[in-house]
Amino acid sequence: ARDRGDHRVRVRSKEDSVSDAKPRFELVPLDPELAGPFAFDGEKPLRIGRDPESEIVLPYPSVSRRHAQIRFEDDRCLLLDVGSRHGTYLNGQQIETGTVVQVGHGDRLAFPPHDYRVQLAGGEDVGDGAIVELDDASGDDGQVEQISNRELNQLAARRLELLMDRAGAISEARDQEELVECVLEILLDGTGFARAAILRPIDEDDRIEVVGVLGRASDDRPFSRTLIAGARTGKTVRLSSEQDLSQAVSIVAGGVQSAICTPVRSGAVIDCLLYLDATDSSADAADDAAYCAAIARLHGLALGNLQRKELERRQESLEQEIQAARSVQERIMPAPDGEVGNVRYSMHARPGRVVAGDLFGFTNVPNGRIAFFLGDVAGKGAAAGMLMAVIQASLAAYFNANEVPSAAIDRLNDFIESRTAANEFSTLFLAEIDTTTGRLRTVDAGHGYALLIRGGESTVIESDGGPPVGAVRGIPFGMTEHELKAGDRIVLYSDGVAEEPDATGEQFGVERTQTALRGSVTVAEDVERVMNALREFAGGEAYSDDVTVASLEITAIG
Repeated sequence: ARDRGDHRVRVRSKEDSVSDAKPRFELVPLDPELAGPFAFDGEKPLRIGRDPESEIVLPYPSVSRRHAQIRFEDDRCLLLDVGSRHGTYLNGQQIETGTVVQVGHGDRLAFPPHDYRVQLAGGEDVGDGAIVELDDASGDDGQVEQISNRELNQLAARRLELLMDRAGAISEARDQEELVECVLEILLDGTGFARAAILRPIDEDDRIEVVGVLGRASDDRPFSRTLIAGARTGKTVRLSSEQDLSQAVSIVAGGVQSAICTPVRSGAVIDCLLYLDATDSSADAADDAAYCAAIARLHGLALGNLQRKELERRQESLEQEIQAARSVQERIMPAPDGEVGNVRYSMHARPGRVVAGDLFGFTNVPNGRIAFFLGDVAGKGAAAGMLMAVIQASLAAYFNANEVPSAAIDRLNDFIESRTAANEFSTLFLAEIDTTTGRLRTVDAGHGYALLIRGGESTVIESDGGPPVGAVRGIPFGMTEHELKAGDRIVLYSDGVAEEPDATGEQFGVERTQTALRGSVTVAEDVERVMNALREFAGGEAYSDDVTVASLEITAIG
């Protein structure tokens, strides 16, 4: 075996403080010949592919240069196939290109034929079954005999009748627990083996999860590493000859006289293994092989159906959460074009595939002032929608009380932090325009995307501020004053614009935004130019995050 090394990627966020904490995301190979394990701690998307610039590089011909992407939104781990040639599979189910699905702790992630397991921080050890170490004294492949397809097709009439009788029970299993119980019972009923087990490898080492076991004798006998290794290649294998058993020291010590192991495929990957053994001569490994292989095929079909339903349930749940936030977002967003006093504005917001959290609005302030704001709300579902509404209403109340922008953000920050979870906060760029004097006061709460257009050229608006509102209580926010002239325009945009990647993973960025704005003369043209440039850059409008662009023009001063 080659030296596969330790390909761990650790990108720690500023909140991380414990260097030896369990990584937020791990991708663990199920074959010792595969690259890995990989670990990831940060917030940025994790690219998977053959491209050397990917965070997870899988140097295999079946893996596309840009294959898939993992990203975190709050406490959700999300998977996206970005256009791979041979597909990305979650628990045996192929993910449709461009569709975002939620990944859970212990899930199988495959780039056929390469198989990995996902480990998430905070997750319990994989599955509900016991974890056991395999300990055969020998790992020689010569110990096992692969059973030919011809032999597997020779199913005796009695077995065929039993198989047809039980096929309905397997296909009608309501969940995986019921499926496991059904398969184990059918295996013992149709063979002479004394013990049946369903095993699932959990990493590249000799550790397996015992998903279920049923026996007419003691269940504490060891499992054969040799037999399991043979079945993991995709073949039905057996240990039955005296020569084979003489090399499998640990199972001989347990009194085993015959054994079979066969893979269960779900979609394109091996999900688990059916394992049978006996301590007497009543089992005939040769005669039972075809029956076990047939049960494995039925098991795989039923398992695939259950996994497909689970994937659909996850997608439906994710979509409901996103839609809950979008419904609030649509209600509180202003009209896409309009005038407020001496300020003309245009805005476009497009929801992303994963989250709905961009916020744009304005409020009239006493004495000829108008406050505009654009931000990105963290959190999910109804909680994100409620946070949008709270920000909108609170800012209106604070400005009506004649608060200066920095004081308004101070109060908003403390209010949100004291009433929300740790992962519920919002970036925000606030711009208060005094249309009588041309004074512009800005507060940047962890947002950073604002441009001033004057004389056809754009410059980045540098502003004091602080962290996202609701992240840290009691921090005083800074404020910066600027001077505006009639005809000046302010362009605010969300991080979904700046951070949208192209086919190579490069982000759109600030400079491309400025280039798109060059030569524009109206607020509507500003928005249209940026959105067109982003669409061309990303190769379409299936953006991973919300994208929002707003342009404001001060039409007159005084």
